[in-house]
Amino acid sequence: MILDFGDPSVGTDHEADVCIVGTGPAGLAIARQFLGTSRRVLLVESGGLIPDAATTRLNDGDNVGLPMSLREGRARTFGGTGTVWPGQCIRLDRLDLEVRDWVPDSGWPLTIEELDPFYDRAAAWLGIPDKAADEQAWRRFGLVPPAFDGDLLYHRSSMYSSHPDVGAFYRAEFERAGNVQVLLHATAAGIRTSPDGATAEELELRSLPGRTGRVRARTFVVCGGGIENARLLLLSGLGGRLGALGRYLQDHPTVWVDVLSERPEALQQFYGRLGRGKVRYVPRIRLGWGIQSRERVLNTIATLVYQHAVTPGVATARELSSALQGRRRPAGVGLAEVRAALRELAPVVTAGFRRFAQGRPSAAPVERMQVQLLLEQAPNPDSRITLSEERDDLGLPKASVDWRLTELERRTARVMVDTLDAELRRLDLGRLDATDWLDGEQWTKEVEDAYHPIGATRMSTDPATGVVDRDLRVHGVGNLYVCGTSVFPTSGYANPTLTIVALALRLAEHLEARSSKAPSWT
Repeated sequence: MILDFGDPSVGTDHEADVCIVGTGPAGLAIARQFLGTSRRVLLVESGGLIPDAATTRLNDGDNVGLPMSLREGRARTFGGTGTVWPGQCIRLDRLDLEVRDWVPDSGWPLTIEELDPFYDRAAAWLGIPDKAADEQAWRRFGLVPPAFDGDLLYHRSSMYSSHPDVGAFYRAEFERAGNVQVLLHATAAGIRTSPDGATAEELELRSLPGRTGRVRARTFVVCGGGIENARLLLLSGLGGRLGALGRYLQDHPTVWVDVLSERPEALQQFYGRLGRGKVRYVPRIRLGWGIQSRERVLNTIATLVYQHAVTPGVATARELSSALQGRRRPAGVGLAEVRAALRELAPVVTAGFRRFAQGRPSAAPVERMQVQLLLEQAPNPDSRITLSEERDDLGLPKASVDWRLTELERRTARVMVDTLDAELRRLDLGRLDATDWLDGEQWTKEVEDAYHPIGATRMSTDPATGVVDRDLRVHGVGNLYVCGTSVFPTSGYANPTLTIVALALRLAEHLEARSSKAPSWT
């Protein structure tokens, strides 16, 4: 059942066995596991069924370090970030989770063997193919990948969710649910704990029109996103007892480098989107573990991105194809555009054959080719989230974000650029353009964040260096949990949503076992 806190007929005070803050991929994955059970579950969502400007403003905060996106990549609406991400899924590797002596505070309190079964379930939940999607992705489409030295570089392919907007995809199930309720337009403003701090007792709710309420529950799960998770715990007064709260803020620092090639079509053939129907892959290039350990640098992955010379005829054909697949009327296509497509029948047919028959990327001429590098970031306690003196429209302190990079990230970028450049030259595929800016102190001016705020409520067996334990329970609070990118101890190289869902499904299994031992509310 989906309710709106703004509806006067909906009560202000609520009770549940499990209260989940946030309806993004983490919150929905956990809640869905309880559908049809005897447990009463309440999901609290700051936004509504569609985004609105007033609620979006609640994401605003202060950037006091390097610029980090506070609106982009975040969505206060049913489905959360699932409504704005493109659906790119990829698993972390075994060594991403292990301690590396050159990466401070590295290592997860989980092994890849413990995560793998939940990765499999997360893949099914997100509608992606099986995990064997590296060089096999090329072979499925009749291609043989470039022969990189595996000690230096190797291939990993992202897979795309067939239904990235998980809110829209699973919404009907929640509308029909009897034991699971969603409460829209109800912003979590703080968690009150018992006098000894050992138990979370109630969640305070606020709405922009001024309505207030509370939720009492046996178990609380915070799934508000990488920034908001830390902010809510800080608003709840937990910063004094959890020294790591808000610290170790990471992202995937992103830099762009031009690729020069006499044979751009060769690179485009290997490193373009592959797929038929809803099964899609993006072949990518990862820095090898051998050179990472020798050079004592971080993990990173490269994606080739193209700007094509698209003629009017090809543009019309693409719009017609998109409209047909989306079962909608084509936009901006009239008789003149159709005639342009007919005049360019040969390239249009070629593009269509490659796309739909062969599942291969476009063969359109390339005007510019770049490589996008997503770098792992080392955990740094001085990179952090605190509370600002400025308040939002609900009267709550905003997040103050102090994102910092170190020499290790710069050196990682340099090693990746030099290695990829050398291998492209060796295979006569091209070269990377000048990157002298990587050697200066001002290299961070070229860096973007990837909308992946990570680590500010990190997992650790030691409360001195983490906020949650391996079961994602807040240290010292028996019934308070956190899930999302904020619990990752390290960022690794991978886009995070698949790992978020895997951790959420693991947490749901833990909560199911725990809740079965306790009576439900009566």
